[in-house]
Amino acid sequence: MYILLYIVDAAVIKGNLQACKPGYFALTFDDGPNTYTPELIDTLNQQGIPATFFINGLNFMDLETSIFAQDAIAKAYRSGHQIASHTYTHPHLTELSDKEIEIEMLRLENQTMHIIGKRPAYMRPPFGDINKHIIDLLNNLGYTIVTWSLDTKDYETHNLSDEMKSVSVGMEGSSHGYIALTHDVYKQTVEELAISLINWARDKGFKFCTVAECKFLLLDKV
Repeated sequence: MYILLYIVDAAVIKGNLQACKPGYFALTFDDGPNTYTPELIDTLNQQGIPATFFINGLNFMDLETSIFAQDAIAKAYRSGHQIASHTYTHPHLTELSDKEIEIEMLRLENQTMHIIGKRPAYMRPPFGDINKHIIDLLNNLGYTIVTWSLDTKDYETHNLSDEMKSVSVGMEGSSHGYIALTHDVYKQTVEELAISLINWARDKGFKFCTVAECKFLLLDKV
């Protein structure tokens, strides 16, 4: 059973944000920054598309020591894209203690404060690994939790035909808007999938937005 709740202000949204309001499409990119992130930002900017970057502090790059990674996040932020948390080290949250989860979130907060002067207000659990206790914990830490409603599976195939087939299958029987899961850490995603997904969504008449602009959420039973 799913319950729709509308966002009325910028406060923490309780539960798990999984989809956008009808007619809207949110591009999201996980696991970065990485080598290809600046190129992706240029593509998004050229297309006039806002996106959300769910970043890690220590995954493909070390955010604490890499000037390149810091500059990529600053560039995305200056360009008007949303910076959100994907935890510091990309762990399975259900395998951590409450304190360990808090440390993961705080470490990334500290890094984003250093780079852009703000902490993330939204987060995505790595692997979508979440339960009600963790949802409550993260909500209490000030985070709106975001998963997705459309999985491109770019992490599996790195093949455009297969990825777009996953997108088409994911849309079947749905009437809401979409939060699309992709990853800016892959060359093929940045150079091929991103623009194909933008053109596909445009052809279907979707308007693009960040996850903060998705307007409503679906709470799933966990």
